[in-house]
Amino acid sequence: MELKYKTPIEWAENAVKDIDSFLQDHADAERKVANMCLSLIAKYPNRTEIIDDLIQISVEELLHFKQVYQLIRYRGHQLNGVFQKDPYIKGLMSIIRSDSDELFMDRLIIASIAELRGSERFKLISQVVNDAKIAKFYNNLHLQELEHIDSFIKMAKIYFDSNEVDKRTEIILEREAKVSSELPWRSAIH
Repeated sequence: MELKYKTPIEWAENAVKDIDSFLQDHADAERKVANMCLSLIAKYPNRTEIIDDLIQISVEELLHFKQVYQLIRYRGHQLNGVFQKDPYIKGLMSIIRSDSDELFMDRLIIASIAELRGSERFKLISQVVNDAKIAKFYNNLHLQELEHIDSFIKMAKIYFDSNEVDKRTEIILEREAKVSSELPWRSAIH
């Protein structure tokens, strides 16, 4: 799987101007992914083949949250108590289908694509941020994310025809490119 829109390095140069807001947004994103995995388990308890994987990803995302929280504290700040709206996810949600099975497939595909976009942007942040500790963290996180970007796609292929998942992934990748390229730049992952 490959993104259809590449984020320019200038996005990262802009994002690190307010690295503290970026860290807050990242902390929120990690909690949201962990919650999404737990939500999938709650909504689809009969999908037993993927529950262990969803639990593992949720644990990993909480570990990433802890690491981002430590960076926030290192910089002398605390967590913002309110989740900010994510226009990126809102833009992707408009493509989600309403049929229960199709909704399930779309959520898994979107999760995988969002992880891929996050990994791309972590790498860019690591290349431009002035703080060596933050740069190292984001470079390492980029590499870790690469290891399980396709995890959600693999889960979808357990329940749906591989060609059908691939075709739907291409459609969502097109939408994701449009959303990503049109959003105003913010000090946020998306």
